[in-house]
Amino acid sequence: MEYDKYDSLKQLIDDIKEIGEIIFRYGKKEYSLNYDGEKVYIAESFKQETERVFDSIELFLNEFTCEGKKIKDIFRELKIVFH
Repeated sequence: MEYDKYDSLKQLIDDIKEIGEIIFRYGKKEYSLNYDGEKVYIAESFKQETERVFDSIELFLNEFTCEGKKIKDIFRELKIVFH
């Protein structure tokens, strides 16, 4: 399967704002992200108990980590399943 990728952080931010739902893979995990216009909700797919909520896109980018790496530093490595 061929995955989409982000070329810039702006593309990721625009997708979050405009589409509001993104599913991506990083490492061996798949994540589901939802944005309600205010807060970012993210969890491992099908694992509701892993959900974290961020009060803004900026906080999400600066605080959410995958395998110990901030999402803003690894966005080019994400394998986009749906957006």
